[in-house]
Amino acid sequence: MQQDRVCDQGDNEMLLAQRFAQAFGLIYPAVGIAGFIPVRPLLVGELPPPITGPFDGYLLGLFTVNWFHSLAHLAIGAVGLAVYRSLTGAMSYALAPGVAYALLFVVGLLTSLSALGGLLPLNGWDDVLHLLTALLAFGAYFASRGAFRSAI
Repeated sequence: MQQDRVCDQGDNEMLLAQRFAQAFGLIYPAVGIAGFIPVRPLLVGELPPPITGPFDGYLLGLFTVNWFHSLAHLAIGAVGLAVYRSLTGAMSYALAPGVAYALLFVVGLLTSLSALGGLLPLNGWDDVLHLLTALLAFGAYFASRGAFRSAI
């Protein structure tokens, strides 16, 4: 096995975008479930009033969440698990969250705390995480483009 290849357990070659979709498909449902169990804020002060809905609070004491945010994480994970075996599905999956999280980063910079009337709570920690996630997703997408062209 060459060192520059990513393979599954059956030694089937996987694109980095496929591994990204698989990993996010496993991580994001756990994050979504944890979002329904918000804890007291650790480093960010008290929960501001514009956050709306049940289950509002902080994920891991840092990231603002509510029911909508947690459902979004569950959906992102479910889609990742559904598409990671498909080359085109995984490529699309890597690109779509990259664009979405880049936009969420910009929205987070432009809004004081929450977007969509409090439905989408964002804070500084969320902004940093959204930027890093977007960079990771774009990296997986662009790193897989050459291998994808040669695979089809």
